[in-house]
Amino acid sequence: MNIKTELIKNGIYDIIESRLSDFQINGDEIADTTAINALAEIQNIILNKAYDDFETVEQIVCVFEKYHLDFGSCHDF
Repeated sequence: MNIKTELIKNGIYDIIESRLSDFQINGDEIADTTAINALAEIQNIILNKAYDDFETVEQIVCVFEKYHLDFGSCHDF
């Protein structure tokens, strides 16, 4: 599992899916922007005192799913 590679693949997929004819992409820019967004979401989850430990982990897993990132199988239930 290479998160940056997964983020780049997802960025490429999104561009192709939206049927852009001219899609010059900067892989680092896509990965870095997406990574920053994901990290900001995870930070907000961790700072949210309304969640107990299980809910915190569940919400973080949802962020990984949202960005189509492999989070392993330890939370597969």
